[in-house]
Amino acid sequence: MIRVAQRLAERLELRLVLLHVAPPTEAPGVSAAVAGQQRLHEEELRDAQRLLDDLALEAGLGPDVRRRTEIGQAGDAIVAACADENAELVVVGSRGRAGLRAALLGSVSASVASRVACPCVVVSSQAASRPFLG
Repeated sequence: MIRVAQRLAERLELRLVLLHVAPPTEAPGVSAAVAGQQRLHEEELRDAQRLLDDLALEAGLGPDVRRRTEIGQAGDAIVAACADENAELVVVGSRGRAGLRAALLGSVSASVASRVACPCVVVSSQAASRPFLG
């Protein structure tokens, strides 16, 4: 999916921003204390940033690509980041959850596509592995 986003950004001459949203961790006892919540949040952000840096390195992206991490509900965080970054295009991956589970829970990609103020491209895991604009 990163490769598709990178190619689109290059072709359309858009700035590429990688965003990783990690779900909040619930830790009984730790998450009840304000100081514990803060430390947990900071650790979650560091872990998310390391993951994003590893993915960017694996994709061959340089330091000029902005990287952003958030903790929260993925759909809400992506929509907020798009507004904050004044995005002209958003590219999201789809894990391809199907059936009753997807219908009941919804999907992040569907939630984002229906709420962002810019075009949204949804890239399936199968499409992400195929050659694209290259």
